[in-house]
Order: sequence, then C-alpha cells, then structure tokens
Amino acid sequence: MVWYVCGGVILGTTLLWGQLRVSFDAAQFWHEELQPRWELYYAFPDTVLRYVPQGDRLIGELYFGVQIDSGGRGVLAHQWIVPVERRGQQDTVPRELIGQQNFLLPAGEYSVRLIVRDLYDSTHQAEARFLLSVRPFSKERLQLSDIQLATAIERLGSEEPPSVFQKGVYRITPNPTVEYRGRDPVLRCYVELYNARRRAPGGGRLQYELLDAFRRPLWEMKREYQATSDALADVLELPLNVVPSGVYSVRVTAYGGPDSATAEKRFYVLNPDMPPQSLAGIPEDSLFEQSEFATYSPERIAEEFERLELVATPQELDVARSLTDHRSRQRFLYRFWLQRDPDPLTSHNELWESFQERLRYANTYFSSARWRAGWRSDRGRVLLKYGYPTQREQINATPSQRAYEVWFYSELRGGTYFYFVDMSGFNDYTLVHSTFPGEPYAPDWQSRYLYLGPSGQ
Repeated sequence: MVWYVCGGVILGTTLLWGQLRVSFDAAQFWHEELQPRWELYYAFPDTVLRYVPQGDRLIGELYFGVQIDSGGRGVLAHQWIVPVERRGQQDTVPRELIGQQNFLLPAGEYSVRLIVRDLYDSTHQAEARFLLSVRPFSKERLQLSDIQLATAIERLGSEEPPSVFQKGVYRITPNPTVEYRGRDPVLRCYVELYNARRRAPGGGRLQYELLDAFRRPLWEMKREYQATSDALADVLELPLNVVPSGVYSVRVTAYGGPDSATAEKRFYVLNPDMPPQSLAGIPEDSLFEQSEFATYSPERIAEEFERLELVATPQELDVARSLTDHRSRQRFLYRFWLQRDPDPLTSHNELWESFQERLRYANTYFSSARWRAGWRSDRGRVLLKYGYPTQREQINATPSQRAYEVWFYSELRGGTYFYFVDMSGFNDYTLVHSTFPGEPYAPDWQSRYLYLGPSGQ
C-alpha cells in the first residue's frame, strides 16, 4: 500500500499488525547550508511488546527500520532498537513511549519504507510505504519550516544535557498521534522562520489561526518578531478546552518585507466535556469530513473493521468486506456508528463513546504476553460485544486451582454467565464456558480447566 505524504509530513500515521500499534508523524526543517532535515517521530504504548524475564525485570525490544529510495536506487537505510523495561506482571499501567530520528536529505522525491517489529515475537510486525517530497530551502525568500506538534515544550537551562528533542533553547517532545485528549487539552506547536534578517531586516509579524474542519477561522493571534537571525524559532501553547471535539488545523503565516510564508498542520481534539457540535442542519458530507473517521489511516480502518466483526450484522459485514476504496471504508465506519446513535439530534454518539471506553479499559487491564492488545483477549471480546457485566466475581489462584472470573449479565437472555480461567497464571484468561448460545459450552469446565494436578499442572 502506498500513502501519499503532503509536504513531507505523515499525517498521524498509525501502523497496525495484529496487536502491534505504533504512531508516526514527521516534519521538515532547514539544517545547515540549506540542507533539509526530515524528522521522523514515533510513539507506542509499552503494552504492545512481548516481554521476557531478565533477573527481576521484564525486557522488551521494538525494532525500527527505514529504507529511503529515489529513482529506484537506495539513498539511505537506517535501523534502531528501542529497549523497554517493566517492573513485572503487576506493572499494568501503560506508558506512551516517544522517540525521534533525524535524516538529512537533499530536496527531491523519495519513496520510504517503514518497518516495525517486536524482537521477541517475530509474528508481530508492521510495514508502511509512502511517497515523500522534500522541499528545497532557499535564501531568496522568507520561508517557514513545517509545524511540529508537541506533547510538551520546555525551555532548557544552561546546564541541561543535550537531547534529541532539543531545538535551540527548547526541548520539543513530539506528538506523533496528532491528537490532544482530555478535559483540558492544550495545543502545543513549534515552527521556525528562515531568512528573516536577510529578507525583512526591519522585522515583521507572525499570524496564528485556528481553523475548524470546514476551514472556518475560530481564533487568531498576531505577534511581532525582530529579525535578529536568519533562523528564528517560535512556539505556541493554546488551550483548547472551549472547542468541541473534532478535527482542527493550526495555520501560521509569516510576514516580512516583500515576502510572506505559510505553514499548516491538522490535528484532532477529543474532550469528553466538549462533545462534537450538533448535527442538526449540517449536511452528512460535512459531518463526515469533520468526524474522526475521516482522519483514520488505512491501518486504523483495518483494525476498526476487525472490531466490527463483534457487533455488526451479517449483512453489514458483507457490505464492509466488499469495500476496497479507503474513503468508502472510512464513510462506512462513520455511517455504521451514526445509525446506532441512540439520539442523532445530540452532538455526540453515546454508543460509540461507550464502545471506545470499553476498548480502552480492555487494552489497559486485559493485556498479557499472549494478548498485548487486551481487546483481542477473550475477556476483551466479551466486554466489547456484550458490554460491562452486571456482576463480576474474581477468584484468586490457590495451590490446587487456577485463578478464574465469573461474569453475569442479568439483561442478556434473561441471565447469562461467562466463565474465564487464567490458564497460564499471567493474566491470560480464557473463556471456557458460557450459557449464551454460540459461545464455548463446557458444563464440566471446573474439572477440565480449573483444578490443578498434584504437580501444579
């Protein structure tokens, strides 16, 4: 599959393969002597890895490989490994790990191949191919770098050690997911202005704009700059707690002398206290374009379609499997959840939000060495398909029996039970019996799966 990259920026790409999930973004900057620097940012939760014991620790390693070609000839190949350490099986709170790699590339057109692989589980790897256009930097006009989205921006002290995230006096921690989540989201971004002293010795101004999904201006700020150098840096931190959840863009325009330059970056806001705007009176095409589904990569769509297997009707699945065009698959997903909205006149879809909340819960608490994405585990599948149980009983392991859980749904067919047994002792719960039709049925599940023999097996 080939993804086209606009302005050298991978727009929040997420690579998925099985349980492996890694997010990428990128930006271009002027390095030295007009040579462009392409920065590749990546992020992944530490729960996606398989871990192996090493003393009293658990160790995982994620391999990254980048192959860059031009005109069918290899230009650059680079690989690196990110080691991750966890305290033990009880360390279940996921951490988001963020990294950056820099590449010096002459201006031109390239094809890029990205490979990610779990070194302790060769069956889990992801790959993406896309086209990259590296634009030239020139001394003959005012120019802006790409906009880099950040999770944190810190001004460095004089004694602080150098960092891969350092740009001048700032430490810019990337935001490869291009998402700002939570009740108090803050847009943080960094941009560089080039040739200001040469082209605008008297100084100029920077204009920041926040645009909604329909490209309507929501906010604007202007500030003057002094042309003290031909490479100026500027940062923006803008609270987003008053804007509804949805797709937005930040646009920066630099003015100076006879020139102007513009850079723009798209991102997504998800604030549980600020749901998307009301649907009433807005055409469906417009609503789709401002929805998060319109931003999903092919890999994200593939994973969402995999989850549809749990909740869609056979007829809907037939339609979904017949779709090959990426845009039509995005729109199908949008309409699938829109049709299930319990109140289409409100500004948010309660059913979709509940599904996503259960997905986050499963990935946080049901992950294991076997199921690094917790939603793919038996408990995760039941949680997504049937919702939270009315009652959940958790029984710890003893010398003579394995740990197990009993889930009871009072509203499911007049009362339904699900029985899960931790077969390995490492949070690997298997559904061994249920009273719901179509699920595993083994009334003798206790004697078959629960009790341990004399040797503890």
